[in-house]
Amino acid sequence: MPDVIGGNAGRAFEQMGSELDMTFKDASGRGRSVDDPAAWKICGSQPGPNQQITDFPVVFEVMEVSENCQDVTPN
Repeated sequence: MPDVIGGNAGRAFEQMGSELDMTFKDASGRGRSVDDPAAWKICGSQPGPNQQITDFPVVFEVMEVSENCQDVTPN
């Protein structure tokens, strides 16, 4: 898994390719729908950066671009 933390979710989606099973999860804990990944940034991922992808879907924990990743609600 490449290190995409802090990057734009829309760009990560394009870079990873449509053949990779991935999902975007609102990291704020508010359960918002991520309809346009380009309006969101990546605050975390499962698997984490530089780890092998062994389970699907890959989960990107995201916040809106205007929000701060430090405000992420822990799981």
